[in-house]
Amino acid sequence: MTIELRPITPTELEAFRRADQAGFGYRADLEAVHPHWAGLELERARAAYEGDEIVGCGRLYSFELTLPGGALMPAGGVSWISVLPTHRRQGILRSMMAELLDDSVAQGEAVSLLTASEGGIYRRFGYGVATRALGIELARREVEFASPRPPGRLRMVEPDEAGKLFPGIFDPTRRSRPGAVSRPSAWWIDEHVDPRHGPRFDVVFEGDDGPHGFATYHIRGDWSEGVARKTLGVRDLVAATWQAEAALWHYLCGVDLIERIQWWNSPLDTALPWMLTDPRAVRPTSLRDFLWARLLDVPVALAGRRYRAEGRLVLEVADRFRPHGAAAGRFALDTGPGDAACSRTDAAADLALDVADLGAIYLGDVRPSTLARAGRIIEQAPGALARADAMFAAERVPFAMTWF
Repeated sequence: MTIELRPITPTELEAFRRADQAGFGYRADLEAVHPHWAGLELERARAAYEGDEIVGCGRLYSFELTLPGGALMPAGGVSWISVLPTHRRQGILRSMMAELLDDSVAQGEAVSLLTASEGGIYRRFGYGVATRALGIELARREVEFASPRPPGRLRMVEPDEAGKLFPGIFDPTRRSRPGAVSRPSAWWIDEHVDPRHGPRFDVVFEGDDGPHGFATYHIRGDWSEGVARKTLGVRDLVAATWQAEAALWHYLCGVDLIERIQWWNSPLDTALPWMLTDPRAVRPTSLRDFLWARLLDVPVALAGRRYRAEGRLVLEVADRFRPHGAAAGRFALDTGPGDAACSRTDAAADLALDVADLGAIYLGDVRPSTLARAGRIIEQAPGALARADAMFAAERVPFAMTWF
């Protein structure tokens, strides 16, 4: 039977959600989990229909991506990609990705983003790992801070107040962090905390001039022979100042009846180990890809960010998914002290790379020379790699902050 891709209507949302859950192998009540987030931007959602049955799904969210240098780039966030187990290997995923990329292009989004459930899927569609995240764990009894908690007020808040306070802390913070992704209002209602993780707690740090940081966490576990065997799981921690970051960690590591503190989504450059007398108390539990990026309009995307060094690079970009598309070709990038320009060119290439690898170096998480050592970038002019390393470096390790 023929497969038809088309947007969904509000009345089709429940069937769309069931198809997504079947593809990921779980069940949840739409009204109990993420009802607002699920209903956002349905005009950018696509369902693959076989007759009247939804056999595949995918959708886009409208985001802003913070680039090195602080500019904000409109970006489409690909999410909910799923195909029923009965319909895999029939080209539905490929058609869905093509449809969503076309939607982003039509919306004028120069970059497409996603977070991947599996690491081996999306390179074929031109996505590269643009930011990474750490999982960390601390045994509470091993934590000793090297300095006292910074002055300021720590205050527990209920979800209603958190929903009003936290966006105002997050927004200026994400604008100063390369790789950060904006959060629509519906994100705070649903996605911020998943009730399946357990009871939610929120704490805010306030300075003399107002709130500067917050943390949201869950506590899991029980008592064993009169001893609390509980784990505090940090869901989200956002700090606009170093004082807020330090004060929040003092608080989290001081909650009573806790055996372990875990954070699933720490930035690579977390200052936490350096706050402690023994940095080894912070144990990495994972290092994984977080945000994947695909450039759709190379001149706009490359000219949008700022660069750490002045120079000129000619890039030969291959796009295996769309060999004759707008991201494929030869582009000249010229960077100055405060701006950049990029356009198509016939000049000899300095570097040859896939569009996925251009996405990987775009935010500065990985050096071009590292990908060259992996055989993914080819230096075609002596000195081009060193120049690219200097130009593409970011002022800070990029971190997405937002999951979707």
